[in-house]
Amino acid sequence: MSTRASDNFNEIMRFVRFITCCVGFDVYDPNFHFSAVTITVVSLISMYFIFTILTIAKEFHGNWMFMIQASAMSGSVVQACAKIYMGVSSVETVSKLYVQLNQNYTHFEKEEDARYSMALLRSCHKLRRFLVLVGISYMVGALGMIIVAVLASILTGKLYLIMHFHLPGIDVNTEWGAWATQALHCICIILGGLGLYTGDMIIIVYLMQSFVYADILQLKVDHLNALSENQDSTEKQLEASAQLINIAKWHQTYTRFIDQCNDMFSVLVSVQVTTSAVCIVITIFSLLTSDWIGGYCYFCVLVPNMYLYCILGTILENCSEKFMYELYNISFYNLNPSQQRFVLFMLAKSQQPGAILLLGVMPLSVSSALQVTKSIYSITMMMARFLQK
Repeated sequence: MSTRASDNFNEIMRFVRFITCCVGFDVYDPNFHFSAVTITVVSLISMYFIFTILTIAKEFHGNWMFMIQASAMSGSVVQACAKIYMGVSSVETVSKLYVQLNQNYTHFEKEEDARYSMALLRSCHKLRRFLVLVGISYMVGALGMIIVAVLASILTGKLYLIMHFHLPGIDVNTEWGAWATQALHCICIILGGLGLYTGDMIIIVYLMQSFVYADILQLKVDHLNALSENQDSTEKQLEASAQLINIAKWHQTYTRFIDQCNDMFSVLVSVQVTTSAVCIVITIFSLLTSDWIGGYCYFCVLVPNMYLYCILGTILENCSEKFMYELYNISFYNLNPSQQRFVLFMLAKSQQPGAILLLGVMPLSVSSALQVTKSIYSITMMMARFLQK
C-alpha cells in the first residue's frame, strides 16, 4: 500500500467507482448517462412494484395482514429510488466535489509539515474501514436472506420465499415455479443490496471528509499560533495576517462543502431514516404474523441502515464543533488589533455548526435516531397488544 495520501484516496475511489459501475450509476463521471445496466436496474425496481401490487391483488381476499407483510421490503425500494434520484440529479455537484477532494489530498500531502500527510492518511483509514463495515452488513444481510430461505425450503420441504411477490402466470406451488420465483428473488436481493450500498458510498465518501477539513484547520491554527508568538517585524505581521486569511478561506470552503452536502443529501437521509423505521415496524409485524423466515436477516439490515446516516450526521456535527473550538484556540492576545477583529468575525460565523437536517427540522444525529427508536418501540408494543387480542 502506498504511503501517499492521494494514492490511498484514489485506491478507495477506484473501488467505489467499480461498485457504482456495476449498477450503472457512476455519477462521479461528469458525462454520466444511462447505460444498459442502468436501464436493467430501473426495470427491476419497476418490476418489483408491479409484481408486488399484482400479488397483493391476487392473494388479498380480505386478508389485510398479507398486504402489510408484502409491503415489508417496499421501504428499501423507495430508498433505492431516492438514491437514484439524488445521484442523477446531482451529477454535476458530485463530480465537482470529487475533483475538489482530490485536489485537497494532492495539495496538502506536499506540505513540509509531515502532520498534514498523517492527517490525510488517518482520514483514508477511517473511510476505508467505514466502507468495509457497511459493505459487510449488506453482504451478510443479503446472503443471509437467500441462504436461510433456500436451506429452510430444502430441509423442511415447505416453500419459504425470500421476498413476497410472485411471478405472473407462474404457480409457486409447483416445484419449477417455486425455484423460478426464488431465482428472481435472489437476483433482486443481490442487485438491490449492491444498489443500496452504492448510494450509501456516495454519502459516506463525502461526509467522512469532514475529518480532513477539521484536521487541516487544526494544523493551520497551530501554524498561526507559532507565527503570532513573534511579530516584531512588519514582514512577520504580514505573514501572520496571510495565515489568518488562509484559515478564513478554509473555513468558508468547509461551510460551502457542508451546504452542498445538505442540498444533495437532506431529502435522501430523511427518506432513509423514515422508511427504515416504517420497515422495521412492518417487518416485526410480519415476523409475528407469518413464516417469513428471511425477515430476521432483513431486520438485521434495517437497524444499521437506519443508524448509518445518523452516525455520519453525528461525525459531521463533531467535526463542525471542532472547527469552532480550533478557532477559539487561536492565540488571540498575541495578535494585533486588526487581526483580533478578524478572528472575532470568524468566531461569530462559526457559532452555528454545519449539519445535515432530517426532515428539514432537526439535525441528523444519533440522538435523532434514538428518538425514532423510542417511537418504534412504542408502536411495536401497541401492535403486540393488538395481536394478542
